[in-house]
Amino acid sequence: MKKIALVLIVSFLVVGSIYGVHNYQEMKDLEKYFSSLPINESSIDELCNAAMNSDDERVKILAIRRLGDMFEKGAKSSISEKTYKKVINTLIAGLEEGNDRIVRIGARQVNPFWEVRSASADALAKVKDPSTVPNLVKALRYDQDPIVKRSAALSLGKMKAKEAVPALIDVLETTPDQGVAADIVRALGEIGDRKAFGALIKVIRGNFMPKVKELAQESLEKIQWTEEPEEIIR
Repeated sequence: MKKIALVLIVSFLVVGSIYGVHNYQEMKDLEKYFSSLPINESSIDELCNAAMNSDDERVKILAIRRLGDMFEKGAKSSISEKTYKKVINTLIAGLEEGNDRIVRIGARQVNPFWEVRSASADALAKVKDPSTVPNLVKALRYDQDPIVKRSAALSLGKMKAKEAVPALIDVLETTPDQGVAADIVRALGEIGDRKAFGALIKVIRGNFMPKVKELAQESLEKIQWTEEPEEIIR
């Protein structure tokens, strides 16, 4: 009976990948199914296939989020190196999903897959593979959607990616988006690298919203000083 149920569910996924999921209840059913998958090789392989092969943005997002949840619960120890590499490749592909697709909604030109990219950035923070830092930095620097930039920044912070500090500072100093600035400031605090000291001081003294300045002060207090700061911005 269980085998028959699984066959029916797989059939549902195949149909969903070709035609898309058509209503709210189908999405809830799929989300429930993904949540029920045990943390093992075959489940992770199935989620990767759904994320990579579905044409439906919502299916991709649900699969990617579930992958992130599994890795937050220690999935890496349950899978082969081959499957682990497939996960990394899946999430990197998700981080770049739709970058070359622009659609017009009314008078606006919009990239419709920003949620897939944002979910992929969030999931990469849970996988915590250092080799993906350059991909997150690329998203931080070049993605046109501010939500994706924010997700990339926060993920770099959660990964404590010190090598990303120069890029975080560069974007902080040039972004007009206060939300992006706020999450970069948060990330710099999580990383705690003293190279961020000058940039955070500039935020506190610069033309930023009060909340961003408050976050910068909190991040300053998280910096780990292993030696005296090289320079203080006065």
